[in-house]
Amino acid sequence: MAVVGATITNLHAIEKALVDAFEEWAENYVNDIHWERQFDDMTRWGWDGDEETQRKNGEPVGSPRDIYDLGKLYRSGVESFNFSRTNDGAEADWHWDAKNSSNVEYAWYVHEGTKYMQGRPFTDDISLPPSFFLRGPGKALLQQVQSSLNQIRR
Repeated sequence: MAVVGATITNLHAIEKALVDAFEEWAENYVNDIHWERQFDDMTRWGWDGDEETQRKNGEPVGSPRDIYDLGKLYRSGVESFNFSRTNDGAEADWHWDAKNSSNVEYAWYVHEGTKYMQGRPFTDDISLPPSFFLRGPGKALLQQVQSSLNQIRR
């Protein structure tokens, strides 16, 4: 069977549904659920050291170690969340600007690692196009888009 001709009607409603779905996903899935999972799931990130370490607040941490730290890095991203509608669609962004005791932003070191620790690439699930739709965030976005498009039909 071949489609000989087709017409898309109500294009503005479709565009609005897609942007609304993206906004809902970015704010309620990524910012509220995904980042918390990335930072708090200790099984997600291996820890090279066998010994227990201590956070600055005195809390002992074993292995595997999470990347929640004292919450500064996590909060810096979640609180910096920005969604904006553009002429071409929409953008969502986060700025991980937490600083250590030397007043240096350290998100890059956590993400990429150092000679003392492995990296924990906590943004890769939403930033790597080849695997995006195979992972939780991509699947959640597809569900949100489908839900938004279903609303148009009603």
